[in-house]
Amino acid sequence: MKEYTFKYQNNSGLLYLILVLIGIPLGIILPTVWLMNYVQWIFWPNIVLMLCLMGFGVWRFVKKSRATDTISLDENGFTSHSYGRVLYQDIHSIPPYGLLQAPPPSMRIKLNNGKKLVWLFNPDHPKSAADIIIFTAFREELLRHLGQQAVVLQNEHLKENIATSGVAVGSKQKNNAKALVSQLEESKKRDYKYIAIPISAVFALVMLIRTCGADFIQQQRDKEMAGFRDGILSIETDYENNVQKAKNVAAEYGLTFGPIFLWTNDPRATVVFSPDIPQDPYGAEIDVIGLRHVEDNKLLEQYIQHPDSVNYDLTVVNPAEKFYAVMNKSIFSRDDSLAIPIYLTVYNPKESLPTPFGQQAVDSTFRPIRYSTSIAMPRAGEPKSEILDNMDFASVRSILQKYKGTYFYMVAKEQDGLSAQQFEKIKMLVLTNFGKHGVDTGRFESRRYNSK
Repeated sequence: MKEYTFKYQNNSGLLYLILVLIGIPLGIILPTVWLMNYVQWIFWPNIVLMLCLMGFGVWRFVKKSRATDTISLDENGFTSHSYGRVLYQDIHSIPPYGLLQAPPPSMRIKLNNGKKLVWLFNPDHPKSAADIIIFTAFREELLRHLGQQAVVLQNEHLKENIATSGVAVGSKQKNNAKALVSQLEESKKRDYKYIAIPISAVFALVMLIRTCGADFIQQQRDKEMAGFRDGILSIETDYENNVQKAKNVAAEYGLTFGPIFLWTNDPRATVVFSPDIPQDPYGAEIDVIGLRHVEDNKLLEQYIQHPDSVNYDLTVVNPAEKFYAVMNKSIFSRDDSLAIPIYLTVYNPKESLPTPFGQQAVDSTFRPIRYSTSIAMPRAGEPKSEILDNMDFASVRSILQKYKGTYFYMVAKEQDGLSAQQFEKIKMLVLTNFGKHGVDTGRFESRRYNSK
């Protein structure tokens, strides 16, 4: 059972907002105007009282409007911390908001008993980005469950029609389930971007009102620069948000590839399936903060919408060391359907491989040792020590022997046909081989990733 926890806004504080905008001003000003004919000094005390009451009303409006909800879904309905238990069959409709009613992904649900469930969001608030992502994931899961219910009701409807010789039974419930799916799909389409009014039109209107003096022109230039700067910062913020969304999508979609096995001496390493998002080879290189991410945002948004449109690389990551390595097969390996690849990588952040004998170094830039390769294990039979008798494994082992502090990573995928038991047997073969050649394996440990 999945749970989704997020912060949102509701309509509970709407009464306080009406009081602040209409009730309190009218309730104080009108009596004050009448009383000033009898008590002349009453004006300022009443104004202070009105401001205090309005401040209190604003505070209550903000406090009552903010809420945190935790929602868990199952096959029959969902349980909300804010609204209680809701069965899918109790949902009357999911009416989408209009363009000017509430910004996406705000949503409301109307129940058969007339009760309304409301979740409102402010996408312009920087702290709302994470909550919007979680709520969007809940909405997708709700759509999936409603779609499943519609299919189940369709099948039950067909069975009942057959049993009753074609007499329509339960069609109202079936049609309502279809309508809910359609309404929620329509609500998803509201993920629009706000339309910007051309600044030239604003300038033209201002020019008709004010004189075109030197001070005015300078002010407009300052505003243009401020708008340009804000636009650049907005692109940068969108890029950061898109990167985080892409990470969440990749983590969710990567689960479809099955478990990953890792044996390493790096305590901070993880293994993930990272999306290979290509860059536009014809795009201009603009090294200006914000502008350089315009094309990146397009690519990330395309990936978020269609995570199955790119390839995924099996990748070892150590954020603390800023180490990122894609697991690749050995350059000597051939595509063989009868063999399972076992990926090997070594990394030493403090050492660099020496320059080949007889060659002069033309580049003094320090490059840490990082080398990736693979060995092959036959699909049939038990793994034997002969799979380690090759140059690829010997190269990895020699780096571990010669350079202290080298990290070692042995990775395999269950998707390739390797079980956890087979991986443990290969690990024991490598462990024995390392022991014979004096490689310290005291800090090595096995881990499993990409499984729920």
